[in-house]
Amino acid sequence: MRDRALSPSTPIQFLPGIGPARALQFERLGLRTLEQLARHVPRTYLDARRFVAIKDLKPSELVTVSGTIKSAAALRTRAGRSDFSAMLSDGTGALGCYFFGRPFLARTLRPGARVVVSGTLDGLERRMLNPSFERFEDDLESLLDVGRLVPVHALTRGLTAHLMRRAVRAALDRVADALPDPVPEEIAHAHGIAPLGRALRQIHFPDDDAELERARRRLAFEELYLMQTVLELRRAVLGGLGRGRSHQTSGALVRRATSALPFTLTADQKAALEEIAADLAQPHPMHRMLLGDVGSGKTVVAFLAALQVLEAGRSAAFMAPTEILARQHGATLARLAAPAGVEVAVITAASTAGERRALRERLAAGPVLVVGTHALLAEKFEIPDLGLAVVDEQHRFGVRQRALLARKGAVPDLLVLTATPIPRTLALTCYGDLDVSRLRARPAGRGRLVTRVTGEEKFPQVIEFMARELAAGRQAYVVVPLIEEDPALTQRAAEAELERLRADPHLRRFRIELMHGRIRAEARRAIMEDFAVGKVQALVATTVVEVGLDVPNATLMVVESADRFGLSQLHQLRGRVGRGAHRSVCVLVAGAAAGPRGRERLDVLARLDDGFAIAEEDLRLRGPGELWGTRQSGLPRLKLADLARDLPLLEETLAAARATLDHDPHLLGASNAALRAALLRDYAEALELALAG
Repeated sequence: MRDRALSPSTPIQFLPGIGPARALQFERLGLRTLEQLARHVPRTYLDARRFVAIKDLKPSELVTVSGTIKSAAALRTRAGRSDFSAMLSDGTGALGCYFFGRPFLARTLRPGARVVVSGTLDGLERRMLNPSFERFEDDLESLLDVGRLVPVHALTRGLTAHLMRRAVRAALDRVADALPDPVPEEIAHAHGIAPLGRALRQIHFPDDDAELERARRRLAFEELYLMQTVLELRRAVLGGLGRGRSHQTSGALVRRATSALPFTLTADQKAALEEIAADLAQPHPMHRMLLGDVGSGKTVVAFLAALQVLEAGRSAAFMAPTEILARQHGATLARLAAPAGVEVAVITAASTAGERRALRERLAAGPVLVVGTHALLAEKFEIPDLGLAVVDEQHRFGVRQRALLARKGAVPDLLVLTATPIPRTLALTCYGDLDVSRLRARPAGRGRLVTRVTGEEKFPQVIEFMARELAAGRQAYVVVPLIEEDPALTQRAAEAELERLRADPHLRRFRIELMHGRIRAEARRAIMEDFAVGKVQALVATTVVEVGLDVPNATLMVVESADRFGLSQLHQLRGRVGRGAHRSVCVLVAGAAAGPRGRERLDVLARLDDGFAIAEEDLRLRGPGELWGTRQSGLPRLKLADLARDLPLLEETLAAARATLDHDPHLLGASNAALRAALLRDYAEALELALAG
C-alpha cells in the first residue's frame, strides 16, 4: 500500500517499517489501526528539562535522574508480599529505587541496564518509592540534551519505547488531521475545543507544559462528552419505556411497619422515602440510587419501599452480593416485616430444589418479598409480577446484573443501594442514568466509634488491647489486605496471621476463626453464625467482611497494612464495628513501607467520620481508577479526564451532551455521524444496557 493511501482505518502493518510480524506486537496492546495508534496516549512523561545529579537530590522534590543499574533483587517481605529493589548510580552517587509488589521488574531492570527514573526522594532512606522509569535508548539519550518532555507509552513484550514513539509519530504525520472527530463542529465551536489532530500531536510530543494541559483538557472533554452522551441516551431510554406501572397505595402497610420499628426514622430516611414513594407512584420505571454512609439505615428504607410495592399487589426482590449477606438481610427483613404480616423468602445458590419449588408456589399465590444472591438471576427462576428490584452494593454487581434482574418483570422499579459514598464527579459519570437520594445521619443509639493510627512496631500493644476487649465479652475483626491481587497469596497471609494470633499468649483462651473468599459457602456460613452469636470471639478475614455483616457486639476492627487500602474502603471496613451501643475502636496499622504520605492518608480517617468527605479526599489522593473505576457501569476507563479536578469540565460536557440530544435525540443527523460511529464502536455494551428490562 502506497504511503499516500494511508487512512485512519489502515492496519498498522502498512505503516513504513512495521510489517505483519511487528503489527502483531502492537495488536497485543489492542492497537490495530493508525487511528488507535494515534490515540495511544502516553501513560506518563519523563521531564528531560529537570534532570538532577544524584548527589544534588533533595527530599520531597519531583525530579528525574539518569544512570546505570548497579544491583537489583526481588525481595520477600515478612507479610508475604514480593517487592523489587534496585540501586542506581550516575557517577555522582547512588540512589535506591523500591517497587512494591512488582518482583517481575527483575526481568527489565537488570544490572548494567541504563535507565531514567522520575519520582520523589524519600529523605529518610535515600530512595524513591515506585518511581516511573524507562530504559535508556539512543533516541532518548539525544532527547536528554534537547531538554523536553519525553512521552512514556504503555509497551508489551518485543516493543521498545523507541519503536513505539517512532510509530506514533509516523501515524500522526500521516492521519492526525484526517481522524474523525466525535465532537460535532457546533459543540467544538461553542466550547472552544481545539482541532483533534493538534491535540493528539501535543499530547504525544508536547511543546511545553501549557500545550500539554490544553491537549489534555481537549481530549478529556471528548472522553467526558462521549460518556455523558451515553448516559443521557440511557436515561432517555429508561425514562421513555412506557411499560412501568404505578405503585400508588394508601400507605397503610408502610405506616403499620413504621409504627412497629424499635427506633425513629432519621430526617434523611424520611426524605429518601418521600422521593422513592413519589417515584413508585409514577407510571414509568424508577431508577434511583440510595447513597447511604456506613450505618445510615439503607436497609430499612429499602424495606419500606418494598412494602409500598407489596401493598400494590406485586412482588419485590432484594438482591445481595453474598450468601451470608442475603441470609442476614432475610432474617432482618423477616423481623421488620412480621408486624405488617408480610412474608419474606430467601433463595441462594445453596437453596435446595424443594425450597425453590416451594418459593415458586408462594410467588404464584401472591406477592412475596424475595431476598437472594445471584440465584435470582438464574434463567429458570422467574418472579411473576415483579414490581421492585432492590440491588444492594451496586459496585459489586454492575449494570449488566441489574439489567438481568430487571428482565424478570415488566420493567420493575429499581432501587440501587451502596454504602460507599460516591464523590459527585463519580456519581455523574458512573451513575448518570440514576436519580440519587442520600443518607448522611446515623440512627440514634449507636455507640461512639474512634479511629486510631499506629505502626507495626506497636502491634503487641494492639494485641493486648484486643485481649482486654475480648475478655470484656466483646468481639473483634482482624483484616489482612489483598496481596498482589492473588487470592492464593492472600489466603496464605490470612492463614499465617490466624496462627500468629492463636499462638499469642494473650489470645490463646479465645476462639479465633478465619474468613476469606476461598472457604466453602457452608463453612463461611457456619463461622459467621458462630461469630454472630458470640461463639467465635475474633475473626481474621480478608475484605470479604467489608460488605454488610452486622454483629453489634463487635467493637474492635484491626486493619493490617492499612496504607494499602483506599480511604473509602477503610471507612466501609470500620463500619463493621460501632453498630451496637458500646464504644468501638478501629485501629489502622500502617505497614513498614507506608512512609510519611501513607501515614498522612490514614490520619484522614482519624480526623473525618463523614463518608462523603472521605470519598472526596480519597478521589483527590488516589484518583478515580483505584477508587471506583467505571468498568462496572459498562463504560470504558477514562484515560485523560481527572475526576479529582475536572468537575467543571464534567458539568460542561453534560450540558453539551444534552444540547446535542435535544437537537438530534437519535443522533441521525450528518453532523453527528462521527459521534454516532464512536459510540457504537466504543460504547456498545453501555448502549446495550440502556435497554435493561
